Amino acid sequence: MKIVHITHHYIDGLGYQDNLLPLYQHLQGDDVVVISDNDHLGYMQDDGLAASIRAKGDDYTVQGVRIRKIRCYLNTSNTSLLCRGLYRLLRQEQPELILHHGVDNSTMVVAAFYKKRHPSVKLYVDNHADAVNESHNRLWNFCYNRVLLPATVRLLGIAVDKYLGVTPLRCHYLHQKFGIPYERIGFLPIGCDTRSAESIRPDSAALRRQYHIPREAFVIASGGKMDASKGTLDLIRAVEALHDEMPQLHLMLFGKADRQVEQAADGKPYVTRLGWCDRATTLSLLSLADAGCWPRLHTTLIEDTVASGKPLIVKSSGNVSHLQADAGGIFLRKGDRTELEEAIRTMHDHYSLYSVAAQKVRRKYSYDTIATSLKEGTFYGFEE
Repeated sequence: MKIVHITHHYIDGLGYQDNLLPLYQHLQGDDVVVISDNDHLGYMQDDGLAASIRAKGDDYTVQGVRIRKIRCYLNTSNTSLLCRGLYRLLRQEQPELILHHGVDNSTMVVAAFYKKRHPSVKLYVDNHADAVNESHNRLWNFCYNRVLLPATVRLLGIAVDKYLGVTPLRCHYLHQKFGIPYERIGFLPIGCDTRSAESIRPDSAALRRQYHIPREAFVIASGGKMDASKGTLDLIRAVEALHDEMPQLHLMLFGKADRQVEQAADGKPYVTRLGWCDRATTLSLLSLADAGCWPRLHTTLIEDTVASGKPLIVKSSGNVSHLQADAGGIFLRKGDRTELEEAIRTMHDHYSLYSVAAQKVRRKYSYDTIATSLKEGTFYGFEE
């Protein structure tokens, strides 16, 4: 099948849905093209990576997936009000299926126009926004999110075959924010990069020796951007409080920590703190761990933990309710220190049960399964 992805956030080499879903479709034998732009690279934190991507030009290949670039104007970090060249590329590629990433770009209008002229093409539009990560600028929210976007969604009408939320919460957002009927909304979850996790498969004992972690330790991993708002301080304090009761407990932290987290973690032999890690190292660290913990907010590291076949300790929310329904770990109400202590104790005492459930969740939400689901037009269920 010829599949075209349209996205403004494709960054070579990263592990987001925009990267992994096209790759898995290619590995399943489909002809896959990603249409993106270089105009949003200026919002990246890494100027060197942005420059290296621009140097590749407007047409190149990443791991068998063809990447083609268009020009976008009047941009914000998440939107483009004008674009040039998309319809020409769609005519050249002649896709059978188009997946447009995001509801809030002018490229969606072009894709819908192409669909109306080529009705046999399947057009899906996914949504990564919710009330937590949307813009908090009131004027922008009113003019763009409450007036322009709902009007655009109504104008496109039946051109879009299905709107897809990447979490249950984001499925509901499509209905609540834009008035899209639930029968036109499907659930296409952020998936798990099981192939990469399998290809790494480090020697856990050797890796623990490398990081000076006892072989018999019960390791909780957490990472990303770590500060008090993410619950990292409460996690450190919970591990500290449990240390006398559970001397084998060890906490592995990786990523960017603020000063408070650094001070709380440093000097504790049962806490290992690493800096920012590349994707391969991240998957290795999750593989050596027994469980992954993010007490407050959603992060794609949660899906990486699932890919590694490890159970979770995370806060209950509409972004992980599908994992909660499949019993993929322990789901917190508040994510405070007291609750974390109890969750870690329960995870340790009943680990074999959580480990078996984690393997089932891993298979269900592998990008291999999701790629097949998208091609067949059969989507995951979610509670309305």
